Amino acid sequence: MSEINQNLEFPKPDFSQITERPRKSYWKKSLVLIIKIFLAVLVLAIIFLAVLGALYYKDLQAAYSFSLSAKGNLDLAMHQLTNREFKEAAASIKLSNDDFNLAQKLLDKIKLVRSVPYIGTQLKAVDQVLIAGIKLTDSGQKVVLLIDDITAPLKNESITYATITTEQKKEILNKIVQSESMLNEVQKEIDEADVAIESIPANGLVKPLKDGISPLKENLPKVKKLIDHVLPLLDVIPKVVGFDQAKTYLFLLQNNSELRPTGGFIGTYGILKLQDGEIKEFDTDNVYNLDRSAQPIVKEPTPWPIAKYLEQKNWSLRDINWEPDFPTTAQKSLDIYKKENLALIDLKKSGQKILGEKGVIITDVIPYEENLYGVIAITPEILGGLLKLTGPIVAQDMIFTDTNYQDQLELMVGKLYQELNVPIAERKGIIKKLSDQIKIKLFTLPLSKVPDLLDIAYKALDQKQVMFYSVDPDLEKLILAKNWGGEIQKTDNDYLMVVDSNMASLKTDQYVDRTINYSFANKNGDLIAKVTIIYKNNADFTWKSTRLRTYARVYVPLGSELISSQGAMENDKIKDPSHQPGQIEKGQEFDKTYFGAFISIEPHETGVLSFEYKLPKKIVEQINLGTYNLLIQKQPGVIPNLTLDLKFDKNIKSATPAEEQKEWFNNSYKYSAALDTDKSFVVSF
Repeated sequence: MSEINQNLEFPKPDFSQITERPRKSYWKKSLVLIIKIFLAVLVLAIIFLAVLGALYYKDLQAAYSFSLSAKGNLDLAMHQLTNREFKEAAASIKLSNDDFNLAQKLLDKIKLVRSVPYIGTQLKAVDQVLIAGIKLTDSGQKVVLLIDDITAPLKNESITYATITTEQKKEILNKIVQSESMLNEVQKEIDEADVAIESIPANGLVKPLKDGISPLKENLPKVKKLIDHVLPLLDVIPKVVGFDQAKTYLFLLQNNSELRPTGGFIGTYGILKLQDGEIKEFDTDNVYNLDRSAQPIVKEPTPWPIAKYLEQKNWSLRDINWEPDFPTTAQKSLDIYKKENLALIDLKKSGQKILGEKGVIITDVIPYEENLYGVIAITPEILGGLLKLTGPIVAQDMIFTDTNYQDQLELMVGKLYQELNVPIAERKGIIKKLSDQIKIKLFTLPLSKVPDLLDIAYKALDQKQVMFYSVDPDLEKLILAKNWGGEIQKTDNDYLMVVDSNMASLKTDQYVDRTINYSFANKNGDLIAKVTIIYKNNADFTWKSTRLRTYARVYVPLGSELISSQGAMENDKIKDPSHQPGQIEKGQEFDKTYFGAFISIEPHETGVLSFEYKLPKKIVEQINLGTYNLLIQKQPGVIPNLTLDLKFDKNIKSATPAEEQKEWFNNSYKYSAALDTDKSFVVSF
């Protein structure tokens, strides 16, 4: 078989006769076709843009010129407002408004390309700038003209508030009241402008457009802030200063050297009467003169920390500000003021002796006012700004300046009154004398100083050195809307407020440095947060300072669950030599969960109190949806340092306030600053 196979021969194929033409693959054909189509579209696009350029170049160039002119007129208006040239500023704002309108009309012609994604984005950004500019300049012009009309009779630089007649004050207030409907319209325009400003994209704009928009985007919020500041004052002032009828307030001076939840220990109270913009009556008194005389009669139990650490079993006006929500405290102060005065009236009718501080017999207290319109509470901090404006003031042979006023007041009411043989019931009379002298100085300042005074007022309101409460629901709503009422705000987002209460440690708080550290991290799907409060007591043992004894409460989102706490004490080292750990109070109020504990820190030592807790699931869900919001409210009367270290399980795209550039493009948000006002934080992923 093998032999047969060996002998068989098969013909060999002739490869020379075979010819093969190379084939183009399908993908190469498709690529060529796509390139041809792309080139054709590109040519058409170039022709289209060239035609658009030819058609709209002049309009775009003119719109750009009008926008630059609008910016220039806005800059000029801000300068004129600073110099109180109101009519001139109104004219400049009007020119800016005209420029914005002309620019918008020109851009309205360019409708053909608004649906083109990239070009449309650029035009929409410009549209939002112009809308914001038109709204703000329109409303700004109205407000500035109103201010000019109000201040027209007061142009003379020699005029002071003291020389303005009662009739002139009534006329000014009347003009403000009559402009209420216009002011409501202005507020609506400002809100619309704010929406437009927020709609201007921060990214995705061509560089020339971004460079052109940036100055306007920076200036427009300044105009809005200016109008926002003026509007509430114009709306609030007539109601507060008694335009329609006299208004009477309970006045509370809260000494923040002895910190309490709404600002400080209420050592002085008073009655303030205002009518037609004038102070008709302002009288103050030592709070002990009222409290001590009524104490045997008014029997209402205090919260347990006050009963334990202050050894006060029943309420009195001086300790009534236990709740950190000022509207709640104000209502309680009005209630206890009434009860104590009615008890005092009954004592007088029965012929019994009236006992003031330390059991000293007194003849009377400030006459009882039945119909109070509200409560005004201040801390001594505002005196620093006022004395800086007025210069040094002499009261009761003492010189008060913007740097020594606190020490001088404490020296007189705490020690010097004894050397001067001032009766203990009258030891706080220096406060009335100082306030009278400040009022005289302020009322004799030239009206050109009014902007400086307003700056002091705004700072005091923002920092909660001054807080208002009104029994008039409409006015109270306006006060709370401007965050001038010390309210614990409602929010569905993350929240933090640290509240300290001096528990019988003299005036030590002025020597304490506080730092609040807030951090959290995601652990197995839960956000585990930690608040650490660091107290550095720089005081010595003196007649007015000692070891710090404070009861701290931390307010967090409702539903937060406490995991652990460190640093709580049963009492200070003298009253608890065995150094037992303190109990942790847990509760709910003001739509928040809170944790509370006592801690004591010796002079020149540092103490730390911390709370670790699990945040509610809703905060995790918000982060999963792409945004995290945090509101931190400051306690009135204190400015602690604040640090944030928030670790997320995803990278951060943007944050407000922005981090330092070195912290960008990671999954943590870090922030450090003084907590001088309430602060909001927004992080996007």
